[in-house]
Amino acid sequence: MKADETNVNQYFNIKRLLLIMKRDVLTHYRTILITFLAVGGFAIFASTVSLLNRSQGNFHLIFYLLILFVSGFIFTSRVFREIYAPVKSYTYVTLPGSLLEKYIERWFLTSIGYVIGTFAAYSVITFASEGINHLLFGYSHGLLNPAQKPFLIGVAAFLVLQGIFFAGAVFFKKHPLIKTILMVAMAAFVLMVIAIIAARLIMPEYFEFTARTGGRVGSFRELAAWLGLTEEGLQMLGKTLWLVLRIIFWAALAPCCWVLSFLKFRKIEV
Repeated sequence: MKADETNVNQYFNIKRLLLIMKRDVLTHYRTILITFLAVGGFAIFASTVSLLNRSQGNFHLIFYLLILFVSGFIFTSRVFREIYAPVKSYTYVTLPGSLLEKYIERWFLTSIGYVIGTFAAYSVITFASEGINHLLFGYSHGLLNPAQKPFLIGVAAFLVLQGIFFAGAVFFKKHPLIKTILMVAMAAFVLMVIAIIAARLIMPEYFEFTARTGGRVGSFRELAAWLGLTEEGLQMLGKTLWLVLRIIFWAALAPCCWVLSFLKFRKIEV
Protein backbone atom coordinates (compact mmCIF):
# COMPACT_ATOMS: atom_id res chain seq x y z
CA MET A 1 0.00 0.00 0.00
CA LYS A 2 2.82 2.37 0.90
CA ALA A 3 4.59 1.54 -2.33
CA ASP A 4 1.45 2.49 -4.30
CA GLU A 5 1.19 5.80 -2.44
CA THR A 6 4.86 6.51 -3.15
CA ASN A 7 4.33 5.90 -6.87
CA VAL A 8 1.33 8.22 -6.90
CA ASN A 9 3.24 10.95 -5.06
CA GLN A 10 6.03 10.62 -7.60
CA TYR A 11 3.69 11.81 -10.37
CA PHE A 12 1.20 13.95 -8.49
CA ASN A 13 1.43 15.65 -5.13
CA ILE A 14 -0.94 18.46 -4.20
CA LYS A 15 1.66 20.21 -2.04
CA ARG A 16 4.18 20.36 -4.87
CA LEU A 17 1.45 21.54 -7.22
CA LEU A 18 0.50 24.40 -4.88
CA LEU A 19 4.16 25.37 -4.43
CA ILE A 20 4.65 25.58 -8.21
CA MET A 21 1.47 27.66 -8.48
CA LYS A 22 2.63 29.95 -5.66
CA ARG A 23 5.96 30.41 -7.41
CA ASP A 24 4.31 31.45 -10.69
CA VAL A 25 1.87 33.87 -9.02
CA LEU A 26 4.60 35.56 -6.95
CA THR A 27 6.87 35.80 -9.99
CA HIS A 28 4.25 37.70 -12.00
CA TYR A 29 2.40 39.59 -9.26
CA ARG A 30 3.58 42.98 -10.51
CA THR A 31 2.25 42.31 -14.00
CA ILE A 32 -1.03 41.09 -12.48
CA LEU A 33 -1.35 44.21 -10.32
CA ILE A 34 -0.59 46.61 -13.19
CA THR A 35 -3.07 44.81 -15.45
CA PHE A 36 -5.73 44.95 -12.74
CA LEU A 37 -5.27 48.70 -12.27
CA ALA A 38 -5.28 49.38 -16.02
CA VAL A 39 -8.38 47.27 -16.73
CA GLY A 40 -10.09 48.60 -13.61
CA GLY A 41 -9.52 52.20 -14.60
CA PHE A 42 -10.79 51.63 -18.12
CA ALA A 43 -13.84 49.69 -16.87
CA ILE A 44 -14.78 52.48 -14.44
CA PHE A 45 -14.40 55.08 -17.19
CA ALA A 46 -16.43 53.03 -19.70
CA SER A 47 -19.15 52.35 -17.14
CA THR A 48 -19.49 56.05 -16.31
CA VAL A 49 -19.56 57.08 -19.98
CA SER A 50 -22.23 54.50 -20.80
CA LEU A 51 -24.50 55.95 -18.10
CA LEU A 52 -24.44 59.38 -19.75
CA ASN A 53 -27.02 57.94 -22.16
CA ARG A 54 -28.85 56.35 -19.21
CA SER A 55 -27.97 52.95 -20.60
CA GLN A 56 -28.47 50.37 -17.87
CA GLY A 57 -28.31 47.12 -19.85
CA ASN A 58 -25.96 44.18 -19.26
CA PHE A 59 -22.90 46.40 -19.40
CA HIS A 60 -20.79 44.46 -16.90
CA LEU A 61 -21.73 41.06 -18.35
CA ILE A 62 -20.63 42.08 -21.86
CA PHE A 63 -17.54 43.91 -20.63
CA TYR A 64 -16.42 41.06 -18.38
CA LEU A 65 -16.83 38.39 -21.07
CA LEU A 66 -14.94 40.59 -23.54
CA ILE A 67 -12.07 40.95 -21.08
CA LEU A 68 -12.18 37.24 -20.22
CA PHE A 69 -11.92 36.07 -23.82
CA VAL A 70 -9.39 38.60 -25.12
CA SER A 71 -7.04 38.71 -22.13
CA GLY A 72 -7.55 35.00 -21.42
CA PHE A 73 -6.47 33.92 -24.89
CA ILE A 74 -3.48 36.27 -24.81
CA PHE A 75 -2.44 35.06 -21.35
CA THR A 76 -2.87 31.41 -22.33
CA SER A 77 -0.79 31.85 -25.48
CA ARG A 78 2.11 33.22 -23.43
CA VAL A 79 2.01 30.70 -20.61
CA PHE A 80 4.77 28.44 -21.95
CA ARG A 81 7.23 31.14 -23.05
CA GLU A 82 9.49 30.11 -20.18
CA ILE A 83 10.01 26.66 -21.67
CA TYR A 84 11.30 28.04 -24.97
CA ALA A 85 13.53 30.72 -23.41
CA PRO A 86 17.14 29.42 -23.34
CA VAL A 87 17.98 31.03 -19.98
CA LYS A 88 14.69 30.34 -18.16
CA SER A 89 14.00 26.86 -19.51
CA TYR A 90 16.67 25.18 -17.37
CA THR A 91 15.28 26.75 -14.21
CA TYR A 92 11.77 25.62 -15.06
CA VAL A 93 12.78 22.07 -16.00
CA THR A 94 14.70 21.62 -12.74
CA LEU A 95 11.81 22.79 -10.56
CA PRO A 96 10.82 20.10 -8.04
CA GLY A 97 7.70 18.62 -9.57
CA SER A 98 6.56 16.06 -12.10
CA LEU A 99 5.57 16.70 -15.70
CA LEU A 100 1.94 16.13 -14.80
CA GLU A 101 2.04 18.65 -11.93
CA LYS A 102 3.64 21.35 -14.07
CA TYR A 103 1.16 20.74 -16.86
CA ILE A 104 -1.89 20.79 -14.58
CA GLU A 105 -0.63 23.92 -12.83
CA ARG A 106 -0.30 25.89 -16.07
CA TRP A 107 -3.63 24.57 -17.35
CA PHE A 108 -5.43 25.50 -14.12
CA LEU A 109 -3.96 29.02 -13.99
CA THR A 110 -5.05 29.73 -17.56
CA SER A 111 -8.52 28.17 -17.35
CA ILE A 112 -10.48 27.68 -14.12
CA GLY A 113 -8.04 29.71 -12.05
CA TYR A 114 -8.13 32.53 -14.58
CA VAL A 115 -11.94 32.62 -14.54
CA ILE A 116 -12.01 32.73 -10.73
CA GLY A 117 -9.29 35.37 -10.56
CA THR A 118 -10.77 37.66 -13.20
CA PHE A 119 -14.26 37.36 -11.72
CA ALA A 120 -13.01 38.22 -8.23
CA ALA A 121 -11.01 41.19 -9.56
CA TYR A 122 -13.87 42.41 -11.75
CA SER A 123 -16.30 42.16 -8.85
CA VAL A 124 -14.13 44.60 -6.93
CA ILE A 125 -14.03 46.88 -9.97
CA THR A 126 -17.81 46.63 -10.34
CA PHE A 127 -18.50 47.69 -6.77
CA ALA A 128 -16.12 50.64 -7.15
CA SER A 129 -17.49 51.78 -10.51
CA GLU A 130 -21.14 51.51 -9.51
CA GLY A 131 -20.48 53.29 -6.24
CA ILE A 132 -19.00 56.18 -8.21
CA ASN A 133 -21.88 56.09 -10.70
CA HIS A 134 -24.46 56.21 -7.93
CA LEU A 135 -22.77 59.24 -6.40
CA LEU A 136 -22.56 61.02 -9.77
CA PHE A 137 -25.90 60.14 -11.33
CA GLY A 138 -28.05 58.72 -8.55
CA TYR A 139 -28.42 55.45 -10.50
CA SER A 140 -26.05 52.78 -11.74
CA HIS A 141 -25.61 49.57 -13.72
CA GLY A 142 -26.66 46.29 -12.22
CA LEU A 143 -23.88 44.25 -10.63
CA LEU A 144 -22.38 41.30 -12.46
CA ASN A 145 -24.49 38.23 -11.68
CA PRO A 146 -22.56 34.94 -12.05
CA ALA A 147 -25.76 32.87 -11.78
CA GLN A 148 -27.35 34.16 -14.98
CA LYS A 149 -27.41 31.86 -18.00
CA PRO A 150 -25.44 34.08 -20.46
CA PHE A 151 -22.61 34.34 -17.92
CA LEU A 152 -22.43 30.58 -17.40
CA ILE A 153 -22.57 29.85 -21.13
CA GLY A 154 -19.90 32.47 -21.83
CA VAL A 155 -17.55 31.06 -19.18
CA ALA A 156 -18.14 27.50 -20.40
CA ALA A 157 -17.39 28.55 -24.00
CA PHE A 158 -14.18 30.23 -22.81
CA LEU A 159 -13.03 27.06 -21.03
CA VAL A 160 -13.59 25.06 -24.23
CA LEU A 161 -11.93 27.51 -26.62
CA GLN A 162 -9.10 28.14 -24.16
CA GLY A 163 -8.00 24.56 -24.77
CA ILE A 164 -7.19 25.44 -28.38
CA PHE A 165 -4.94 28.35 -27.40
CA PHE A 166 -3.39 26.25 -24.62
CA ALA A 167 -2.40 23.64 -27.19
CA GLY A 168 -1.10 26.40 -29.46
CA ALA A 169 1.08 27.73 -26.64
CA VAL A 170 2.72 24.31 -26.35
CA PHE A 171 3.09 23.56 -30.06
CA PHE A 172 4.26 26.95 -31.33
CA LYS A 173 7.58 28.28 -30.14
CA LYS A 174 7.16 31.80 -31.55
CA HIS A 175 4.04 33.95 -31.95
CA PRO A 176 1.68 31.26 -30.61
CA LEU A 177 -1.37 33.54 -30.50
CA ILE A 178 -1.20 34.58 -34.15
CA LYS A 179 -0.29 31.08 -35.33
CA THR A 180 -3.14 29.53 -33.35
CA ILE A 181 -5.66 31.94 -34.84
CA LEU A 182 -4.31 31.21 -38.34
CA MET A 183 -4.49 27.46 -37.73
CA VAL A 184 -8.10 27.72 -36.51
CA ALA A 185 -9.03 29.80 -39.56
CA MET A 186 -7.33 27.32 -41.90
CA ALA A 187 -9.00 24.36 -40.20
CA ALA A 188 -12.41 26.05 -40.50
CA PHE A 189 -11.79 26.73 -44.19
CA VAL A 190 -10.68 23.14 -44.88
CA LEU A 191 -13.71 21.72 -43.05
CA MET A 192 -15.99 24.02 -45.03
CA VAL A 193 -14.46 22.85 -48.33
CA ILE A 194 -14.77 19.19 -47.28
CA ALA A 195 -18.40 19.74 -46.27
CA ILE A 196 -19.22 21.38 -49.62
CA ILE A 197 -17.49 18.61 -51.61
CA ALA A 198 -19.28 15.93 -49.57
CA ALA A 199 -22.61 17.70 -50.09
CA ARG A 200 -22.05 17.88 -53.85
CA LEU A 201 -21.29 14.15 -53.96
CA ILE A 202 -24.21 13.16 -51.74
CA MET A 203 -26.80 15.66 -53.00
CA PRO A 204 -25.91 16.64 -56.60
CA GLU A 205 -29.57 17.27 -57.45
CA TYR A 206 -29.77 20.00 -54.84
CA PHE A 207 -26.83 21.91 -56.34
CA GLU A 208 -28.31 21.61 -59.83
CA PHE A 209 -31.59 22.95 -58.47
CA THR A 210 -29.99 25.94 -56.74
CA ALA A 211 -27.92 26.70 -59.85
CA ARG A 212 -31.09 26.92 -61.95
CA THR A 213 -32.85 29.11 -59.37
CA GLY A 214 -29.92 31.48 -58.91
CA GLY A 215 -28.94 30.00 -55.56
CA ARG A 216 -32.40 30.51 -54.04
CA VAL A 217 -34.62 27.81 -52.59
CA GLY A 218 -38.29 28.59 -52.99
CA SER A 219 -39.46 27.05 -49.73
CA PHE A 220 -38.54 24.63 -46.98
CA ARG A 221 -40.95 22.12 -48.51
CA GLU A 222 -39.29 22.48 -51.91
CA LEU A 223 -35.86 21.83 -50.40
CA ALA A 224 -37.14 18.73 -48.62
CA ALA A 225 -38.67 17.42 -51.85
CA TRP A 226 -35.42 17.78 -53.78
CA LEU A 227 -33.56 15.91 -51.03
CA GLY A 228 -36.14 13.13 -51.09
CA LEU A 229 -37.22 13.83 -47.54
CA THR A 230 -40.36 14.95 -45.81
CA GLU A 231 -40.33 18.30 -44.03
CA GLU A 232 -40.25 16.45 -40.72
CA GLY A 233 -37.34 14.34 -41.94
CA LEU A 234 -35.36 17.39 -43.01
CA GLN A 235 -36.01 19.04 -39.66
CA MET A 236 -34.85 15.88 -37.87
CA LEU A 237 -31.70 15.77 -40.02
CA GLY A 238 -30.90 19.38 -39.18
CA LYS A 239 -31.48 18.82 -35.46
CA THR A 240 -29.28 15.71 -35.52
CA LEU A 241 -26.40 17.50 -37.26
CA TRP A 242 -26.70 20.41 -34.82
CA LEU A 243 -26.68 17.98 -31.86
CA VAL A 244 -23.55 16.25 -33.19
CA LEU A 245 -21.78 19.59 -33.58
CA ARG A 246 -22.76 20.60 -30.04
CA ILE A 247 -21.48 17.32 -28.61
CA ILE A 248 -18.18 17.69 -30.46
CA PHE A 249 -17.78 21.28 -29.22
CA TRP A 250 -18.80 20.81 -25.59
CA ALA A 251 -17.53 17.28 -24.94
CA ALA A 252 -14.69 16.45 -27.35
CA LEU A 253 -12.86 19.61 -28.46
CA ALA A 254 -11.23 20.63 -25.18
CA PRO A 255 -10.21 17.09 -24.05
CA CYS A 256 -8.58 16.45 -27.44
CA CYS A 257 -6.60 19.68 -27.12
CA TRP A 258 -5.53 18.78 -23.57
CA VAL A 259 -4.31 15.32 -24.55
CA LEU A 260 -2.39 16.56 -27.60
CA SER A 261 -0.83 19.45 -25.68
CA PHE A 262 0.26 17.14 -22.83
CA LEU A 263 1.92 14.72 -25.26
CA LYS A 264 3.80 17.64 -26.83
CA PHE A 265 4.64 19.12 -23.41
CA ARG A 266 6.11 15.80 -22.31
CA LYS A 267 8.44 15.76 -25.32
CA ILE A 268 9.58 19.33 -24.67
CA GLU A 269 10.32 18.66 -21.01
CA VAL A 270 12.27 15.51 -21.80
